[in-house]
Amino acid sequence: MKRYYTCHNKLMKMAILPLLMGLAIHGSVFAYDFFYWDHGTTGHESALYGAELSEKPLILYFHVQKCRWCEELNDSYLAKEEVEDFLLEMYKVEINPERGEDEIALTSEYGIKRYPAFLVSIPGFEVEPQRVHPFAKDQAMSVEEFLQTIKERIAHIYSAKAYKFFKSNDYETSLKYYQLALDSDPENLYVLHAMGIIHERIGIEKRNLESFLDAEEKFIEALEIDPTHKDSQAALENVQKNIKILKEN
Repeated sequence: MKRYYTCHNKLMKMAILPLLMGLAIHGSVFAYDFFYWDHGTTGHESALYGAELSEKPLILYFHVQKCRWCEELNDSYLAKEEVEDFLLEMYKVEINPERGEDEIALTSEYGIKRYPAFLVSIPGFEVEPQRVHPFAKDQAMSVEEFLQTIKERIAHIYSAKAYKFFKSNDYETSLKYYQLALDSDPENLYVLHAMGIIHERIGIEKRNLESFLDAEEKFIEALEIDPTHKDSQAALENVQKNIKILKEN
């Protein structure tokens, strides 16, 4: 009887071992696997080229082994479904300087001295990569806060580009980049307000009813997010006066 239990236990261990190995390889129980990411310097070169060509965001993630906060960022944030879904179509590269001299050089090029370092950029926009760090001394970000911060960083970079075209009175191009900002962060009050201002400006210059209606729509959307936003309140009143005048004439 004793021999039977010994053999049975050995068979059970042999059966369980592949399952445990599978979890370690395929799941996020033990480690995030960066399945949809580019890797290292070669991946960086490819992703950088693609992001520049398409004017899409580029995510750069510098991390090392045996780093508590790297593991926490991997498994408690990056492995979450809502974060993976948002980042899925973006160019993104993970870089570990422990892998070799090329990775060390790339890490130095970006001025990374502490890990983890999660950077958001849009190459070619002349804006420094924006760091998103979910850990603070008193309290860490929630997954929702981490994801929202990424969205806001992307919207900020697109908005900076849009504002440059607005200042040069290239309204159509400005709206194009503000729309990209809004696509990244659909409830960004300030982007909606800026788009409303541009549509209003076009309406004033061209006496165009459709542009005033577009402006009205953006200001209303902004006020749905924050009903107390005074700039949008005032702008909406002015736009609606112009709409009334044009409709009467």
